[in-house]
Amino acid sequence: MGSLVRVLSDTERHQDIPLVWNAYEVAERAHRGQRRVNGDRYISHPIEVATIVARHGGTVPAVCAALLHDVIEDTPFTAAQLRHEFGPDIAALVEALTDQVVREDETAAPELTLVTIADRLHNMRTLRRKPAASRQRASLDTLVFHVPLAQRLDEPALATELADLACATLDALTCDSAETRRLRVLAAMRRADPRLASEVAAALGAGAAVGVPEWALAGGSAGLLALVTAAVFGRDPRAARRLAEILAVWRRN
Repeated sequence: MGSLVRVLSDTERHQDIPLVWNAYEVAERAHRGQRRVNGDRYISHPIEVATIVARHGGTVPAVCAALLHDVIEDTPFTAAQLRHEFGPDIAALVEALTDQVVREDETAAPELTLVTIADRLHNMRTLRRKPAASRQRASLDTLVFHVPLAQRLDEPALATELADLACATLDALTCDSAETRRLRVLAAMRRADPRLASEVAAALGAGAAVGVPEWALAGGSAGLLALVTAAVFGRDPRAARRLAEILAVWRRN
């Protein structure tokens, strides 16, 4: 907690430290005995998420929600207990994080958005011990969803680090030659059935906006690749129509 307390102190939020410390103690008790995949105590994750939130100007409710963001989902601690302990505002943030409201609501509160981005950023920083398939899914989801989310929040530093981590992970997972990758991407695009892309996450051009790695650029259309890739995640139905139109033109040509 030293780094988090120091951030609060350096930004003249000394009066907020007792409430934040209380949130830490509740989270520490709730997660006691739990470990992350890399063997670290689980509480290290919410502390790091809260520190990222604090460094990027997050409000006190956002910092507390970051510390508590997994207690409802991963521990016996309940939403009613959160409301009793911290009041309705912080409890509502934690409940919204548990329900992943940001994925369904583009107008979600900035505090909620910032904690969501910080959570994914720390997970990407510590992704190495995860299975390859999990790393691939997390990296693609990060490029398709979290990087644009950070851009909308006007947090370019967070967007850049997320994109760099995701691209580095995907590059490390890809061992084929550039030509093999290019052919695989093109074949996947031509085989894709627009009817199956009922809900697609990325808007057209998202791939180019987030800095898609070399293996993606080899396909010749980062925006199209982003749409095809994003079909897995199902975020924005409007993008599905764009994908169907692009693929129809692609086949005719």
